[in-house]
Amino acid sequence: MAEARLGPAQRCLAAGDVRGAIVALEDVVASVPEYAEAHRLLGGLCFGALDDYPRARRHLEIAYRLHRGSSDLRGAVGCGVSLAMVEAAANREPRRLGWLAHARRLLDRVGPCVEEGYHRVARMGCEVPDVAELEASAARALEIARRFGDADLEVRALAETGLALVSMGRTGDGLVLIDEANTAVMAGEVRDFGTCGMTCCALVSAGERLGDLERLTRLVVGLQRMADDHFHGLQSPILTAHCRTALGSLLAEAGRWEEADAQLRRAIATSACAGRRAAATARLALLCVHRGRPGQAAELLRGWEDRLETAAAQARLHDACGELEHAAEKLRWALRQQETDLLLSAPLLAHLVDVECRRGDQEAADRAAAILESVAASLASPEIIAAARLGRGRVTLARGGDPEPALLAALRELRRAERPRLRAEIHLALAEARSLDPPAATAEARAALALFVRLGARGDADRASALLRPRRPDLAS
Repeated sequence: MAEARLGPAQRCLAAGDVRGAIVALEDVVASVPEYAEAHRLLGGLCFGALDDYPRARRHLEIAYRLHRGSSDLRGAVGCGVSLAMVEAAANREPRRLGWLAHARRLLDRVGPCVEEGYHRVARMGCEVPDVAELEASAARALEIARRFGDADLEVRALAETGLALVSMGRTGDGLVLIDEANTAVMAGEVRDFGTCGMTCCALVSAGERLGDLERLTRLVVGLQRMADDHFHGLQSPILTAHCRTALGSLLAEAGRWEEADAQLRRAIATSACAGRRAAATARLALLCVHRGRPGQAAELLRGWEDRLETAAAQARLHDACGELEHAAEKLRWALRQQETDLLLSAPLLAHLVDVECRRGDQEAADRAAAILESVAASLASPEIIAAARLGRGRVTLARGGDPEPALLAALRELRRAERPRLRAEIHLALAEARSLDPPAATAEARAALALFVRLGARGDADRASALLRPRRPDLAS
């Protein structure tokens, strides 16, 4: 019987030998080309383990046609959901939406089944801009997983729900679910390789958005150990690139720019997934802007202008080129796209406050600062609170008030945080605020300059240096 031919592949999968399972499945589809389940399993592994989208698409489409031909609608739904995920990774949005719509129509005919749960989380949570929608979809998937006893889907839904809650500022509730999912993954409870990879992506995204480099590093090391223990050392290129992108992002925030550069370049080189490549490229472009290399940043971002992942980097590039109106518009667009995601919105709002102040639009700057203050109050993150107080200080200075209380409070928030560039920006703002007290202004400008120089932030260092140049006597009066 055809089912018996799956035995070697299933034994390999049970033992975590994904490479062996792929070889065994290739033998099956070669000898029994009309075996739908073999094509479905092989397509899923080509996607999740190899990042081979054309091959995954070919086998999943064959499996879909065979399932439909035998009136196995649940099997067809599963293939349609998998194909939607392949098309999302390949940046083919119309085809992704088409497969999801088609699978939804089949589900309406099938009725309640576990496949509906996978349909609910058919897109990686880190790529869903509306985290309220993500939370609702993942919560429904969790109900379905428990109803039908699907342990893999249950852990995936826990991780996606946790990511959504963390992103909305419900950090305590989210971390409970994240830690539960993490424990299950590390214990090897998620046996399906693709589902395990998607779950890990949610865990890594939550760690990155929380901004905790130490926690994220521990997580990535743990995931590598889990891959060694349960999957013979095999890691999905999507997950590997995701880990490197997340680490690179937080290393950059911590001022470890050389390490960040290396992680981000490796992330770009190791994944064919459009979302992961766009995210890593955007963070590398941000580093180039901060290092005073706008030409390199522009080259990196060329061709990614439509991706939400690159919006922050595009805005920084516009800013560096003196195109403040374009920077403000790009920031406003990105904020509209992900307004429910407080963690991702906070740095965009902080940049928008600065841009609007320099554009001279005090009302717009004040509105953005007020929203950022509200976000900071919800998240209780020292870095975001510091950014909010810096924004309020900038608005106060632009209106002729005294910004020092807000700026000094911002510095106090960073006493235990490794955020050298943000600290430098606060010192620079204090130097501008103390312009009538030259010794005090000089001290703050020198502190900013020292931080920028250590980072290698050339353009920012020039801004600090400008405040240290003596003014001509005829201009001082």
